Amino acid sequence: MTRDSEGSEPEIVAVKSRPSPDSSSRIDQSTNHPQDASIQLLNIALGSWKLNNGAVIKPGDTVELHSPSQQRNDMQSGDFLRVMHIIQNLATDDVRLRGHRMRRTKYFGHLNELAIVLQVNEDDKRPPFVAGIEDVDVEEAMCLRECTLTHKPYPFLNFQSDGRYAFPATMTKDQIKRQIFHGGRLTCRLVNVQYMQGRSTKSYSGIVRHLYAHEAEKLQHSNVPSQTSLSRNGSNTVEVDDTDDCVIISKSTFAGKYPIGAEPDVEIFDKEPPRPISRHTMVKDRLTFGDAFCGAGGASQGALQAGYNVCWGIDKDDHAIEAYRLNHPGAYSLAMDAHDFPPENISKNAWRVDVLHLSPPCCYFSPAHTTDGPNDQSNYDATFTVGPILRKIKPRVATLEQTLGIVTNKQHHKTFLTLLCEIGHAGYDLRYKRWVFSELGLAQNRKRLVVIAARRGTPLPPFPNPTHGPCGSGLKPVVSIAQALYPMQRFGLRVHDPYHKLRPFHVPKPAYSPDSPLKSCITTSGTPDPHPSGTRNFTTRELSLLQSFPYTYQFVRSNTQAKVKIGNAFPPVVAEAVFRTIANTLKAVDRGIVGVQDNLDELQLELGFDDDNDSAPAGTRGPRRRGPRDEDEVIDLVGADEVIELPSDEDELA
Repeated sequence: MTRDSEGSEPEIVAVKSRPSPDSSSRIDQSTNHPQDASIQLLNIALGSWKLNNGAVIKPGDTVELHSPSQQRNDMQSGDFLRVMHIIQNLATDDVRLRGHRMRRTKYFGHLNELAIVLQVNEDDKRPPFVAGIEDVDVEEAMCLRECTLTHKPYPFLNFQSDGRYAFPATMTKDQIKRQIFHGGRLTCRLVNVQYMQGRSTKSYSGIVRHLYAHEAEKLQHSNVPSQTSLSRNGSNTVEVDDTDDCVIISKSTFAGKYPIGAEPDVEIFDKEPPRPISRHTMVKDRLTFGDAFCGAGGASQGALQAGYNVCWGIDKDDHAIEAYRLNHPGAYSLAMDAHDFPPENISKNAWRVDVLHLSPPCCYFSPAHTTDGPNDQSNYDATFTVGPILRKIKPRVATLEQTLGIVTNKQHHKTFLTLLCEIGHAGYDLRYKRWVFSELGLAQNRKRLVVIAARRGTPLPPFPNPTHGPCGSGLKPVVSIAQALYPMQRFGLRVHDPYHKLRPFHVPKPAYSPDSPLKSCITTSGTPDPHPSGTRNFTTRELSLLQSFPYTYQFVRSNTQAKVKIGNAFPPVVAEAVFRTIANTLKAVDRGIVGVQDNLDELQLELGFDDDNDSAPAGTRGPRRRGPRDEDEVIDLVGADEVIELPSDEDELA
């Protein structure tokens, strides 16, 4: 490969000396990300570079990359790079391409659709579009590909949007699909930010969303020659099935017009899904809330504490609904299977809410699930009701809470990716995070997966900031067992409480200090940790307090059944923090403080709305940005790390 001889002379860039000559690597070998270090060697920014096959790469182009497991004739998912800079080291003559890595959206079921993949260290404070830049050796570039970046939903600007592909009638369906796969236009409308811990190659937190309008590039004419061919006598028309990427071939023998009464096979898509309007009565600007798979109502309790109007809850467990009704008498509660929700005899508009929480049964995905159970299939199937429910109810924001095993267990990884795709197909952008709930005030190191999804047209709310942490973190101390159980001392023991019956051990266990959180996690059978006194186990009432339920919260049936509801619950203190952050975001949008396509990750959003005050806080001057908003700013920041372009003569005169 050589520098394009027809291009302009390369531009010499500034040189900096590295203080420590022992460290010669400028690129993180585990991620290929440029490092924030000074440059020891001289580099130049090239305007173009010619590949061995004669194709000329320029900044702004998209190249397909070689893959060790990829063969040209196979339908394998390959990587691509959107080139931002072409950099040559004058001392070694090494040339590398700098830009954003893109990958096929394998689980989204559309042909030639890509997503920008940004792998970012979770401690990196730079915007993801800056921190996620990668350097790739130019030898990895296989060929140029035409690629369009857009914020518009599928199928706008897909590979066949500029006219139907036509192929000779002699070509088979498989041959046509392969030709489109390897030579057809690519479309990138998604970004997937993967937050990494240290040098780990696994990500348990991230964002999957559509590109914003200010991020997407304008459509550019491609220099890649068309690889389609026409047949004068007859042709095959290609369509793509939305579910499994299969190409449907229909032979056409007439041209120009359709017979009277016949219509072309066209499906109309809205440019932007309309934001649903809640049909529930708003009380003092209170947002409305619905709870699917509600259980005894832990999420609804958190929403109530965050100032929401809790409208309804559904669960197929009759005992759970019985407890839910006792604690949320103002909400409509319904015992039914999620597959049948919403019921046909009630208008879908009656179920519309601003925020919807879904916690499908998680037992099957739990790390503690080691043997097959009778409910495994139904619990697994319930996970895939999330997408249909979102499409029917259309909340502005939805949340999910699941066991961490669905993302950490390799066996369930495909299910997790499919779940994310189901949410995306329903019209939502999302963020997910592995969370230790003690950081939000829970008296146990409960680790769960939390997902926040926003309907397109609504900014994606951030996760709440941690409020509790270890000494020296600047946060509140983690909540201890003694603090969680304090209401029992404050309000006194209820003698007739059937859920607080003390059963002493025959042989006491060692006592321990109550001034620390639980060592283990509360499950459907309680906790293996004894009471700090060492004389007994925790009672059911104490378990509910450790799970952050109010002291007066009511349960039904036996202690065993109550423990199941407590162990499965979304802890109210955590739910409150999540829903309060979402409420701040929605109110900020409704009051014009933030824009519909503002990236709240790059804003310092501290609103602190009062539920009884409709006005914005005094002194609010709008959000302040932490990073660049558009790609021009991103490019400038990226170049500043290693390639510092010299000003032109006109700039000097100015």
